[in-house]
Amino acid sequence: MRENIESFCKQDYPIYEILLGFTEPSDSAIIEAREIAESLPDHNIRIVVSSKDIGANRKVSNLQGLLEAAKYPLLVVSDSDMRVGADYLKRIVAEYQSDERIGLVTCLYKISEPRSLGAAFESLTIALDFIPSVIVARRLEGITFGLGASMIVSKGALESIGGLPAIAEHIADDYQLGNRLWKKGFKIVLSDYVIEDVVGRMSLSEHMIHQLRWARTNRSSRPTGFLGYGITHLLPFSALFVIVKGPDPLSLSILGIAIFIRISQAIVLLQKVVCEIRWIKWLILLPVKDFLSFGIWIWSFLGTKVSWRGEKYEILKGGKIKRIRPINSGF
Repeated sequence: MRENIESFCKQDYPIYEILLGFTEPSDSAIIEAREIAESLPDHNIRIVVSSKDIGANRKVSNLQGLLEAAKYPLLVVSDSDMRVGADYLKRIVAEYQSDERIGLVTCLYKISEPRSLGAAFESLTIALDFIPSVIVARRLEGITFGLGASMIVSKGALESIGGLPAIAEHIADDYQLGNRLWKKGFKIVLSDYVIEDVVGRMSLSEHMIHQLRWARTNRSSRPTGFLGYGITHLLPFSALFVIVKGPDPLSLSILGIAIFIRISQAIVLLQKVVCEIRWIKWLILLPVKDFLSFGIWIWSFLGTKVSWRGEKYEILKGGKIKRIRPINSGF
């Protein structure tokens, strides 16, 4: 976390402030956050502890506390597991200010150096499923949503959609923020800046919990698109065709083509987006990941409950959520 936060503190940008938000005064990470602030006295770093509760989404309540403390008109939102280069802020601000119609600029993200099996599956899923789906969405309909890893928006644009309370009951706050701005006539831009997601040693169960939450969140936000997303599972469908039809030349050819397409896609994205050659060793997990992703896609239709930030929620109609109870683990 220290290295992640420090990356935001060392931006090649003239004047800006860093606000670190917490909802609980007892959060152990506050101690480290204060140490970071003290170690960088020349940077404008403030810690904001807010007990505000404006809705079921506790992250949005945290953001509300930060919004009220922020003194500048442009807001950049990111998570504590993200890491950026020194040119990050300069580049996304330039993109935001390039057109007065722009209401939000958002960024893709990647995991370049997975350090565990769960992190490797997470990295493969982001690179080979998530990033292509966003790029396809941009090509087919344009970007109509935000991605929570990185978003820049002005206070004025935010106020035009009713502020943060308007999205505080929704699980997909990033999607809602971007989509509501888009419906107001603002332009949503997908930046060419790709930031780094540092997930640490994510376990396989943590990966599955995260992906199931993402799947059910996506299904509630974009039901038609999420249903159509099923056809992208080339490898599982090809293998199923071999099982049903038998291993004849046609079925085996289709399976071979599916494998070739997936490996080619992986190599292209490895070179163009991830830009980390050491990542290639994890490609041996690609078939397993594809079947696991297919299973999670099916599983997402079999319930509405998700685990998030130590609590369990039920996703209601329209993507709103209801907090059920605190949890320690499980699906």
